Amino acid sequence: MNKQVRQLELLLELHNEKEQIEENIKALPVGYISVKQISGHTYYYRQWREGKQIISSYVPEAFLNATRRKIAARKEQEALLRAVKADIKKANRKVNKERLLSKAEVEEMLKNEK
Repeated sequence: MNKQVRQLELLLELHNEKEQIEENIKALPVGYISVKQISGHTYYYRQWREGKQIISSYVPEAFLNATRRKIAARKEQEALLRAVKADIKKANRKVNKERLLSKAEVEEMLKNEK
C-alpha cells in the first residue's frame, strides 16, 4: 500500500512541478538575438515566430546581456519541461499498470487538486 501511495504522490508532485515550470516559461521572453550591421553600426534585435511571420523587437545594448540570459533561461526551462512530461508519462503508466487508478480517475484527481 505504501508503494502505491508513493506513486500517487509522485504523480501529483510531477504535475505541480509541470505547472510551476509552465508559469516560469510564460514569464520569460521567446526567440533569439539577431545582430544587424546597418551603416557601420551594430543593432541587436530579439526575433521570434508567430505562425509563419517573424517578429523583431529592438534590444538596446544596455539590456542585451539580460535579454540573452532570459532567453537562455527559457530554453533551460523548456528542456526541463520536456523531461518532467516524460516522467509524468512513466508515472501514469505505472499507476495505470498497477491498476491503482484508471486514467479517468487520475485526470479527475488532478482537476480536483488544482
